[in-house]
Amino acid sequence: MSAIGLEEHERRLWPQLRERLREPGHMMALMRGALGGDVEVAAVVAVTPQGRVRPLAVLATPQEIVQEIRLVDDLRDSDGAGQDGPRRAKIGDYDVEILLDEGVDGPPRPLAILANPWIDQHLLLFARTLWRRR
Repeated sequence: MSAIGLEEHERRLWPQLRERLREPGHMMALMRGALGGDVEVAAVVAVTPQGRVRPLAVLATPQEIVQEIRLVDDLRDSDGAGQDGPRRAKIGDYDVEILLDEGVDGPPRPLAILANPWIDQHLLLFARTLWRRR
């Protein structure tokens, strides 16, 4: 496992994220990277034994990301108990699934946005831009 270039808050979230997103047979990593200009995000990835990296989620630690997330489903199941799984949400016009941090210190808040084709495409475009600048 890895925790490259992370802020302390992101390091504290790592054990929870690792357990919730674990993929058997894969190494797990949490890394922070620049997406262009001043934009930085932390991403959870799964790494195969052959070295293939696949993004699993982008952390919702920057306040700018949290402000864009709108939940579209209820936070409680039919019995009134909270659920630990992914929740449907929107970022702009895009459908996403998020994980909530249901810590004891307040109401649930967005923890991570699960990777989807839209996020994969944007991460790939930013990565290509960064490599071309080298």
